[in-house]
Amino acid sequence: MPGTIFRYEPEKLEELVLYVATKSADDPNFGKTKLNKILYYVDFMAYANLGTPVTGATYQRRPYGPVPREILQATRTLLDRGDAEIAMVERFGYPQKRLVASRPPNLSLFTQQQMRLINQVVQALRGWNGVEVSELSHREVGWQVTEDRDVIPYETVFLSSRQITDDIIRRGQEIYATIGPES
Repeated sequence: MPGTIFRYEPEKLEELVLYVATKSADDPNFGKTKLNKILYYVDFMAYANLGTPVTGATYQRRPYGPVPREILQATRTLLDRGDAEIAMVERFGYPQKRLVASRPPNLSLFTQQQMRLINQVVQALRGWNGVEVSELSHREVGWQVTEDRDVIPYETVFLSSRQITDDIIRRGQEIYATIGPES
């Protein structure tokens, strides 16, 4: 399923990872799965609301939800430079990999609009655990219409799986009658 390809900005992904890790340091549910879903929602919501994603990462459908294809390299770079470390914590009897920032993120790479959106996503998912954010992401049309390891096109953020009711059809016809085909 083709879609728009954006210029991937590795430094922005790395700094976004550090920022999310910093903002989530006190969230006991923050782990690898939740990080990946926050990144997904930040980029896809930025595309929907601002016209372009924050990082331009390529998201793949994976069993636990969307994952940026570039996350392993970004994480490896942060770890190799000493900008972050991995802490193993026990969560519900299972080991959880938690990325911990070793330095403050460089926020100058992000616009005020991007920062507002990033903070909204982090706040909206605070308190959700990895299973819950994974299940939430499985409701996204982009995840539903792709196969494992396929790229999820950014444009799928505009699709809905809601059933179209007669009221919605009537409202659409009213709007069309008002603005006409030339708008």
